[in-house]
Amino acid sequence: MEEIEEINMLPTQTPPPTKRRWSPARMLGAVGFVLVLFCVLGFSWRVFSFYRDIRNGSINPALAYTTTNFTRAVTAFAAKAAANTDAASLIGTSDPSLGNKNAKITVVEFADFGCPYSQEVAPIVRAIAKQYSSDVRVVFRNFPIEELHPGATIAAQAGGCAAEQGNFWEYHDAVFASKEPLGVDMLSGIADTIGLDADQFARCLDSDYYAADVTTDGTDGAAAGVTGTPTFFFNGQKVEGSIPFTIFTQILDAMRQT
Repeated sequence: MEEIEEINMLPTQTPPPTKRRWSPARMLGAVGFVLVLFCVLGFSWRVFSFYRDIRNGSINPALAYTTTNFTRAVTAFAAKAAANTDAASLIGTSDPSLGNKNAKITVVEFADFGCPYSQEVAPIVRAIAKQYSSDVRVVFRNFPIEELHPGATIAAQAGGCAAEQGNFWEYHDAVFASKEPLGVDMLSGIADTIGLDADQFARCLDSDYYAADVTTDGTDGAAAGVTGTPTFFFNGQKVEGSIPFTIFTQILDAMRQT
């Protein structure tokens, strides 16, 4: 009798699907892709905002002079600044200045003798004043931030004492060039170095004679929108921060041609 081969007719079982796990490399790649996408979207939005501000004439100079499109930005900024030739509201009665007092371009700087960024830009301001002496008036005003830079207020008052003897800019250069902490002894040493009458300088400093002037500078600066140092106003148009020499010249050259 022929044997019948027994065939197992049980249904075939399919193994359960294996869950696909992401390798660390794939996860890292996905995170990188998301970050790049956010960067692209953020950059696109900034570019859109930048050109919109140029068209509207409402340039944010701090943004503008850090972009590759600065040439277009500075033209728009210079046009606004050149159109405003009245900077008198930003200038006090006895503020030290350099250059032509009748110049059509006035640059007002609010600075802090203890601020490292004011220190950084100080020689640039002096170079600009020299290069554009016939076309630009540069005015210095105090904006000491005592809580950040101890001694800044007394240094600002001492500037008035130096100006009283006709040596403000020598004092300005010496203080910003010094690496010593601000204080009466340090300031007295500088007064001696630049040839001031030591007794007159000491009496002036002890009397707080220029305290009111320094307070007025700070009040005027705050009213104009100054929140940090250095802050510059080109015919009333604000630019914040330590401006590189090349950017300074681009702004002034564009203003002169407008």
